[in-house]
Amino acid sequence: MAHVVITGCNSGIGLELCRQLTARGDVVYAACRNSSPELEAVGVKGGVVTGVDVCTDAGCETLRAYLAERSVRVDVLVNNAGGLGAAPGHTWDEQVAQQTFGANLDVGAMSRAFEVNVVGVVRVSKALESSVKAPGGKIAIVSSLMGSCGDNGSGGFLQYRVSKAAVNMAGVTMACDLKEKGIAVGLIHPGMLQTNFGNLRQAPKSKQKYFRPVEPGVAGVVQAIDALTMETTGSFIHGNYGNGLKPCPW
Repeated sequence: MAHVVITGCNSGIGLELCRQLTARGDVVYAACRNSSPELEAVGVKGGVVTGVDVCTDAGCETLRAYLAERSVRVDVLVNNAGGLGAAPGHTWDEQVAQQTFGANLDVGAMSRAFEVNVVGVVRVSKALESSVKAPGGKIAIVSSLMGSCGDNGSGGFLQYRVSKAAVNMAGVTMACDLKEKGIAVGLIHPGMLQTNFGNLRQAPKSKQKYFRPVEPGVAGVVQAIDALTMETTGSFIHGNYGNGLKPCPW
């Protein structure tokens, strides 16, 4: 039974992580800005911690204080909260256009993507470092193959890709800096999953067909977390939809 803290839990990958880890007996602390009926229905053992905006120091302090008050020693911190970087209210197609290098490129989306996908991960990890077991603790970062330079042959999603490449570097650097403490850090690609990330459900069916069910994708993420050790710290792994882990190209 592990004590697991997860950010961004009210929907998508975070919500399914809560379901799967709770079902196997782990004590999950579900952090989010606002809860949801679906998250409340999971019945996480550690509790739902609201008001956790990873883009603010105050939000991260809310989570740190919640854990400190309960003397929680964290086995696994999962940095799951993330975003495409688009301003609210845009459809999938509009976001695609805004993240393609050209006339419609939204340069402001770059800073928004960095704030949640990179700075947010570092901010949460720093706030909870003293709560993570040392040695033996793990920090998992839900990254993306879209942050791979070696895999990028299609372009598009410029701001999102760049932010995920940056968080990969942040994760590897954290792995080096936390090695002496015995805390392992891993970067995990969950695959293309049927969540509503970036208003995906508004995307054309021709695009949606490439996305796979959430449950096996998250099962692969869980397998990657379980497999993370000090020997593999700093690695970038594809959960591969539960069909056997494989390394991602940088």
